[in-house]
Amino acid sequence: MCEWGLTPEYIISNWTDEEFALMIEKLNERKQREVDAVQGRRVGHTIDDQELFRRMGPSVKYRSAT
Repeated sequence: MCEWGLTPEYIISNWTDEEFALMIEKLNERKQREVDAVQGRRVGHTIDDQELFRRMGPSVKYRSAT
């Protein structure tokens, strides 16, 4: 419950069983991603910043620092 900053009473009173199950599922997925990151496992496809900007092309707008 502390993951969401909510009391058990609030969850019992305001969440459906489906909402609670979905939140638990998403929490488990996030925790697994954290474990994978700590252990150095890459999840998903990653590209470096230069490749990202090359692919984005003119859709990236730059602002002056002044």
